[in-house]
Amino acid sequence: MTTPPRRTPVQGMRRGVLACGLFGTLALTVVGALAKGSDGALSALAGALLAFVVILVGLLAITVIVDGDPAVSMAGAGVVYLGQLILLVGALLALHGASWLDGEITAFSAVVATVLLQAGQVTGYVRSRHVIYPQAGRA
Repeated sequence: MTTPPRRTPVQGMRRGVLACGLFGTLALTVVGALAKGSDGALSALAGALLAFVVILVGLLAITVIVDGDPAVSMAGAGVVYLGQLILLVGALLALHGASWLDGEITAFSAVVATVLLQAGQVTGYVRSRHVIYPQAGRA
């Protein structure tokens, strides 16, 4: 008799990130265009897509962590979150001197997109059905 595969919250988190990421990227690009024209739209799009990619890569890492030992999954997810923020700030600092981007719009867009993406990720986690402590029923 085989045990059924463990349900993880990652699929719900992915749905939340994709929904918020697509909506947020579109909305922030429009706001950037209204604020500073085509340069603002490009800068807002760059910031939002940067945050979107960083959060999606973090979800891949969380998938690996959740498949491992359940006792360390929350600590591992915390490390991934911290790594995402460090990577995002590093990328923004690297793009700071780019002449083709408006730094303020890019940074604003990246910060707002990160908050939206994290809200989508948390909402997906909360709404997903998964076992909190899989060893609870075993003796």
